[in-house]
Amino acid sequence: MMIFLVALFVYFGYVLLLANSAVHNNHALKHQITVLNTKLEKASQGTTSYNPIVGQYLAGFLTTYYTFNTSENDTRTQELQKYFASNLHVSNSVRMTDQTFKSGKLQGIFLIDGVKTAQYDIVVNSDNKDVNMTVNVPYSQKNAQLTVVGFPYVANPIDSLGHVDKARLQQNQKQLNDEDIKARVTTFTNRFIKKYVSSSTKDMSMMMKDPVGLDGTVTLENVDNVNVSGSTEKPVVTADITVNVKDTNIKQVQTVRLELEKQASTYFVIKLVQA
Repeated sequence: MMIFLVALFVYFGYVLLLANSAVHNNHALKHQITVLNTKLEKASQGTTSYNPIVGQYLAGFLTTYYTFNTSENDTRTQELQKYFASNLHVSNSVRMTDQTFKSGKLQGIFLIDGVKTAQYDIVVNSDNKDVNMTVNVPYSQKNAQLTVVGFPYVANPIDSLGHVDKARLQQNQKQLNDEDIKARVTTFTNRFIKKYVSSSTKDMSMMMKDPVGLDGTVTLENVDNVNVSGSTEKPVVTADITVNVKDTNIKQVQTVRLELEKQASTYFVIKLVQA
């Protein structure tokens, strides 16, 4: 009788173990399905193919952004906030002259640091002179809804020739608290940005892993809101820069991010991202 009870106890223990294992496996399976669905949704949202909704939305945004009338600045600001992400605000500190957006042509939609970006060739009239510019507009899309997630910035035209490699991953950086390091990084950042806007791509090869330069298509007005994170050996910098398009009174604010690597007494730019 005792042997029967022991066997019965072992049997029910085994059944309970199988049940717990099944519950665990079901939870794991549900988690895997949730992760897969999330990835599929992101992949669907991340498509860079063109559709008319994107074209109409960005055409409206560019018209509003690059049309400026000093007597209607408040109205323009209110209109732009309908396009911008809720935590992105138009600065009223930049002095601008009256200008009018005349036309824009979409050159392509692609990903920069995982962010969908539309490149446009635009024509803006300032001081009774038509100015041709190439600008990138970072945006996000979910179904039929779109949001501009970064200020438009002056860029070099798309070079569609190249080899596609692994996707770049975004990394969360911790705040850097060493004041001496932050001061050195800030000094380097100011020097780098001045050279970036004035120099050719070839001339930037001594300071960057993947050199790019605006070659004087804009002049630098100011560098603001410099934030340093990352580590002492690999700092990450974000900053807002105000640029003036060459030979015009057209000004705009652009946000840049620099991923740096310490080399001797200076730094080397591993990656430059604008948004």
